[in-house]
Amino acid sequence: MEKKFSIYMKRFFSGTLLSRMSGLGRDLSMAFAFGDHPSVAAFMVAFRLSNLFRRLLGEGPLQSAFIPHFEGLRSQDSQQATFFFRKLITLITLLILFITFCSECGLAALLFFGNLSESNTEIVYLTALLFPGLLFICLYGLNISLLNCYDSFFIPSFAPFLCNFIWIAATLILRYEDPSLAMSSLAKWVVVGFFAQWFLTLPLTLKHAKASLKDWLTVEISPEIIKLIKTFSFGVIGVGAMQINSLADAFFGRYADIRGPTYLWYSIRLEQLAFAVFGIACVMTITPSLSRAIKSCNQEAAQDLFSLSCKRIMTIMIPCSFAIASLGLSAVNLVYGRGSFSEEAVLRTNNCLLAYGLGLIPSTFILLFSAIYYAQDNFRAPTLISILAVIANLILNYVFVFVLNFGVVSTALSTSLSAWLNFFILFILTANKGWQTQYSLERISNMILCSSAGALCAMLTAYFAFDMSVMDWYRGNPLQLPKDIFAQLINFSALFLSFCGGLFGASMIFKNEDILELVRKNRNVLVRD
Repeated sequence: MEKKFSIYMKRFFSGTLLSRMSGLGRDLSMAFAFGDHPSVAAFMVAFRLSNLFRRLLGEGPLQSAFIPHFEGLRSQDSQQATFFFRKLITLITLLILFITFCSECGLAALLFFGNLSESNTEIVYLTALLFPGLLFICLYGLNISLLNCYDSFFIPSFAPFLCNFIWIAATLILRYEDPSLAMSSLAKWVVVGFFAQWFLTLPLTLKHAKASLKDWLTVEISPEIIKLIKTFSFGVIGVGAMQINSLADAFFGRYADIRGPTYLWYSIRLEQLAFAVFGIACVMTITPSLSRAIKSCNQEAAQDLFSLSCKRIMTIMIPCSFAIASLGLSAVNLVYGRGSFSEEAVLRTNNCLLAYGLGLIPSTFILLFSAIYYAQDNFRAPTLISILAVIANLILNYVFVFVLNFGVVSTALSTSLSAWLNFFILFILTANKGWQTQYSLERISNMILCSSAGALCAMLTAYFAFDMSVMDWYRGNPLQLPKDIFAQLINFSALFLSFCGGLFGASMIFKNEDILELVRKNRNVLVRD
């Protein structure tokens, strides 16, 4: 069983790695071309506004509810499951078109009749340009849900590469324009990228959901769709609250610093690289099979899958968290530290990255724990918990920004602290229901010890070999970060190798079998290839 899911995870990993690396290239080109210009911050706020419904209708609760529901239907009648998918796609398309029309009318009225400041006018205008991309994002989300049920992971995870490629090309073409003018053109190209991302998954989706054009266009609200709506209605409330929270983060960041959203955007992209490539891969490759086991009341198989996923998360995400803490500054400088992106912008982005990195582990576990509840058609518990976490996040943001004046980094810190609150509550509830992680405190301590050794080696290399100490910058001394791409690459590579050497060396000394087993498996794969 573990061998099969390792294959699925490698497919997911390879596709996601390509798409996320292209995402880094996208952010690198944005930082190089436009730096932390206030218009870039406005674009990023508008991007979040235009994607408000993305988590509701393309990802998040609908995607999580769809997989176990579709698997339940497919186990009884594959034709009925395919019929359900087609009707769902048609209804979602009509709903999103209606939302887009109403939103565009509202934004147009706000532009013509609203008494907005210049900066807010820019945000509203960019939101209107980006909003049509919502349709393609949501349809892509449903497509990959279906394809994952058929154990297809590479194409769905690779598709964002095409979107990012178009985004990068547009950024490089527009780099000589004034950022306040370039952002409107970039918004249009981003919508084209979302279309290309969806279109790439379309042929494989049609292969599994064959039907005539008439059948696709027939609108019908079947009992199964009504059941799905009831199932994920609580999830909509919870994710809706989280989306509002995400918008609030952007506005808190903009209040703390007019360039703040750029630091949050660039830092969370690096954090999400680790989260998507490793964290989501740990969970999403197992979720369909876990849902099938729960739906078929095979508790023993479900528990084995749950334990396997917990082991993966601990083995991969704990070292990743320490890597972010020790390699973050070098990574931010490598990706963004050139062109219009100043040294101060690098440092502020790194501060936000460190704060976001604190929430990497709980965010991954939240995905896993929530998948169990969704497979049991229980959206109520994770929804109420997520709402509580959102409230905590808003309170922390208010205290950190308005009372303590911590600056833009407080927004990232609030996000991580609220994720830990969400995780602890879900962990307690899940354990009370009999789900056992089978990962002892001793193994966790050993993993932290080995990861700490890796981080210490990287920081010592940074200090003695490259004279890099963030504390010098905080004391008012120049940090002298390398600006040449080759020097940056050497700097990051040396720190990365130091981290890996310290991690694996400590694993051998303290006999951390989880890390050593992971190394042996990857070595065997390389030998076979």
